[in-house]
Amino acid sequence: MTKLALSALAAASVSLLAVAPAAAEEFTVEVPYSDLDLASPIGARTLAQRVDAACERPDIRDLKAVSAWQACKDAARNSAMEQLNSRGVTFDSSAFIAS
Repeated sequence: MTKLALSALAAASVSLLAVAPAAAEEFTVEVPYSDLDLASPIGARTLAQRVDAACERPDIRDLKAVSAWQACKDAARNSAMEQLNSRGVTFDSSAFIAS
């Protein structure tokens, strides 16, 4: 099983998220969050949706691609949470994970 490599960088009000899709190509996507109250469930869910959007949605008939997409989303969220934690940003991680 191929592991997806993810790394994340942060800047003042913007999170830069490096996502490795199924093709194992890394790219960077800006995920803004300065407009969100990350301590609230709604703000955390909105950020999770923005992070998920960095992973390209596959044709649902391609089961391998759907599996890789889910792994990409999980890894992207984990990476974003690590990034936020390392910068001392307060956020509702339970809403972030559950959304």
